[in-house]
Amino acid sequence: MTHLFFHSRRQTLQAFTLIELLLSIGILSIVLVTTTSLLNTSLNQLRVSEAGFGQFQESQAAFETMTSRLSSCELNPYYDYQYPGNNLATVPTGYKLESDLHFVSGRASGGTNSLLQGSNYPSHAVFFHGTFGLTEQTPWKGLGTLLNSWGYFIEFGDDSTERATFLNGGATPPRYRFRLKELQVPSEALQTYAVGLSTLPSPTVANLYQWFRIPAADSATTHTLAENIIAMVITPLMTNAAGNLSNELAPAYTYDSRTYQYASTGLAERTRHKLPPLLRITLVALDEVSAQQLQDDNGSSMPDLGIGGLFSNPSQYESDLATLESALVGQKLRYRVFSTMIRLRNARWTNQY
Repeated sequence: MTHLFFHSRRQTLQAFTLIELLLSIGILSIVLVTTTSLLNTSLNQLRVSEAGFGQFQESQAAFETMTSRLSSCELNPYYDYQYPGNNLATVPTGYKLESDLHFVSGRASGGTNSLLQGSNYPSHAVFFHGTFGLTEQTPWKGLGTLLNSWGYFIEFGDDSTERATFLNGGATPPRYRFRLKELQVPSEALQTYAVGLSTLPSPTVANLYQWFRIPAADSATTHTLAENIIAMVITPLMTNAAGNLSNELAPAYTYDSRTYQYASTGLAERTRHKLPPLLRITLVALDEVSAQQLQDDNGSSMPDLGIGGLFSNPSQYESDLATLESALVGQKLRYRVFSTMIRLRNARWTNQY
């Protein structure tokens, strides 16, 4: 009997009290809530990282495509007779470098001699020619050296021309984004020879730029290479006599192989029908989450990121880029900068020039 009494008492002493059970349940609840919160935070960060990785992967691919095309652009210059007063009926007095093609880069809009017409083209643009073999004529598709006009610029707007037409005007709202556009003009649609760059009666910026301005406004010859590219900076450079990189060929970023046709300066003659030896290309990209944040804050209006006041003087490139990055950080926007230096293979800066 005594044995049974002590055995029962020992079992009673080993059991949990109600207070201990409640305390344990409370602690377990706190642990579960904390764990769930940490898990949700990790999943959100993972989704943001995956979205950013996908977006920046697209930007990287666009960057590589752009640099590859630019590195193989050409002017195909040649020497031709120079006539007094351009009067072909007179006796030629010498030779001058000529070309039927054109290379131009600089501010896309909002500045002197801006390349495009409109206010929704931030930062820079570049337009050029190359034998890329693009054609819509089936019998010509095997001709890989057909001449094309090409270009890159950033445009802000909606996606009405890029999505299925049944989505327009419906319940699906448009997406307002910055987009890196690629101009691709098939050989049979070239505007270059229709304009006649070499024989224009009164060369001005307006008529010299027709060959790319007209197709750049046509959705049939442009397509989006990457979304959420907010800035593109094209810096023509060369190596000077001291062996250092110099922006002397484009002191305000603008480089035009036909400046001599509308301006009489030493630099205009120096760059006449020549490609810049080097180009520094910089793209600044946002992730999709940040781009949606800008649309939520600005609606259909182009967000003011301060780019309009930057990248007008190449000697301030580093400080301008730092200013832009500070503005993006201040608005809590996630971004990435892509930058490289490329050599234009067909640039011929030799004594014969």
